[in-house]
Amino acid sequence: MSTPTTSVIHDIGYKPYTGPRLGRGQILRALYVHGLRAVFGFGRGPKAKIVPWFVTLVMVIPAALNVYASSENKPLILDYSLMGVRMMLFTVLLVAVSAPELVTRDLRHHTLPLYFSRPLRRGDYPLAKLLALFTGVLAVTLLPVLITYLGQVASSTSGHMIWLDTRAAFPGLFVSVLQSAVLSVLALLLAASTSRRVIATGLIAIFFLVTLAISQVMANALGTSWKTHQESCVVPALDPNAPNLSGNLFGVGGGVNGPPDFVINQYCQGVNAREYGIDNVTGVKDPNKPGYADITVTYETPVYSAIAKAGGLANPVYVVEGLRIWVFNATDSDLPNPSPLGPLYGAEAALIVLGGSAGLFLRYRKVSVS
Repeated sequence: MSTPTTSVIHDIGYKPYTGPRLGRGQILRALYVHGLRAVFGFGRGPKAKIVPWFVTLVMVIPAALNVYASSENKPLILDYSLMGVRMMLFTVLLVAVSAPELVTRDLRHHTLPLYFSRPLRRGDYPLAKLLALFTGVLAVTLLPVLITYLGQVASSTSGHMIWLDTRAAFPGLFVSVLQSAVLSVLALLLAASTSRRVIATGLIAIFFLVTLAISQVMANALGTSWKTHQESCVVPALDPNAPNLSGNLFGVGGGVNGPPDFVINQYCQGVNAREYGIDNVTGVKDPNKPGYADITVTYETPVYSAIAKAGGLANPVYVVEGLRIWVFNATDSDLPNPSPLGPLYGAEAALIVLGGSAGLFLRYRKVSVS
């Protein structure tokens, strides 16, 4: 006959929560902070930190080179306004890895009912995730602009130069904010369409790369032709006694030093050697003007069709770049000025941010909580 056992209750030290009950605002804040930490890999394993910190390091490199160039009174290696489009592949890599981490795990493990069982509206969850991703991407894209600006200011010798640097940095700030918003909305919307992180990462990468290829084909292969120009004029010769003026006139067309800054920066009727990529200069000595030469400059300029100007609309990053070119009337980009299609670029950027955000909120209004 077995001896009956008696039940024993062990005190494991559990104590109920006795603090104040925090409301919706604190829950939203906790989701935002947790999401921002996840973007940079905090609270996760070492592998999760590789991509975000690699991208951050890569973004800092041109800024560091700019600071060095500023200290040596040399031109910037990479201008403020071009940082966004030149480094866009690394920004896409960041959102392709970070966005799925923010949403796919909750979808896969069906933990959303736990969130929505608290005083949390369904729109609060995607809002917190979107703000977290936007903040992380903005911090990474804005960092090189800020470092370059501080380097320029530190090397400035007058208040006027600081003001010029501030004006020059504003397009970079514009691109960083708008590009971060556009990429964050689209990446999070795509990531929320599946519960598999690998699939979400692939969707984001494929979307941006395919649209980039389409945009480049439209802008270059389909929409651009070249027009040949010839200009003739009489200008001061760099070396009036040179036997071969076509090779030594300005160091162009056979010269070794490039167009010299101290002699002339523009050829006939304002044709700029650097802007138009002049590679054919022929000249003979002017018998009536010692020290001068009669030269003929041959160059080509691109002629952009409506297809080329609309090409940037096919890719979100180029939408931002085209909008920058149109708003600031920039001439430093590989893309053509989209005018008169500039308003379309602005409308598409607004549609992506507002429409994408609405789609993301709608996605979580319909998500199952069972």
